[in-house]
Amino acid sequence: MTVNPNIVGADNVMRMPFVTYTYETDPHYQARTSFYFGIVQEIAGMHAACRHLSVPELQQRGMTWVILRTRMHIDRYTCWPEDIYAETWAQEPIGLQMPRTVRGYDEQHILLFEAVTDWAVLDLEHHFRPVRPQEITNQLRIPFGTDKEHARTAMPPKRFPLGEDLPAVSSSKVEIQLLDTDANHHVNNISYLYWMLEDLPNDFRDTYKISDIDVSWKKQTFLGDEVTVVTYSGQEHPFTEGQPQFHHKIVRKEKDGTDTVVFEGTTSWESREKLTRKGLLSV
Repeated sequence: MTVNPNIVGADNVMRMPFVTYTYETDPHYQARTSFYFGIVQEIAGMHAACRHLSVPELQQRGMTWVILRTRMHIDRYTCWPEDIYAETWAQEPIGLQMPRTVRGYDEQHILLFEAVTDWAVLDLEHHFRPVRPQEITNQLRIPFGTDKEHARTAMPPKRFPLGEDLPAVSSSKVEIQLLDTDANHHVNNISYLYWMLEDLPNDFRDTYKISDIDVSWKKQTFLGDEVTVVTYSGQEHPFTEGQPQFHHKIVRKEKDGTDTVVFEGTTSWESREKLTRKGLLSV
């Protein structure tokens, strides 16, 4: 496929269709959270490519994209084989960060999810130092000030720190695989999500789905790193609550024996029935 820059609208909003494929669904034929994260990653990458700012193009200039944070609210998970229509746009930089919003809609243009993401461009030749973002943003182009539908999305609230006094409810070690890595030769952001979810019991994930998620990538990880996922909760019975809430950390064991937090986040969950629509699937 040749990237056509004209697929970005005159309003500087990128729009793309997606399909809920079977391999992006869980045992109930319902979309996985990782599928929505994949849409965010793909449409952001295509938008950048349309402006000649793709990862390969930036790497030729000694730079690359990295994602720093994603906050996503999910109204509904699609079922196979529903269509999804996604849109994304860049926002004005905040400090060294370049925010963008991604929204996904169903076939009736009802909102499925909204994600606010923070990105940065790093200088590969100067110890991964962040690049001042205004030139990049000018090349991406933001929507016009008169476009109220695509106005700046409110910044996510600062996530409160994970209290060390919260009890851990599960923990697991991860063996990083080659499939976890990407074109930057580090672990892809979605792999952290897989690890985080795999730390939770299967019967819990069969009953609940994520409604809100706020995650940050703190450090890069690579093949051979020793990492551990730890899940915390302040609720007395988090796996059976009406609205379970968890705090998540992924830590890397350093050569000197110390731990470095490479990823952290919070998730809120609802029952599967509340976040899916029955009767969509007819086989």
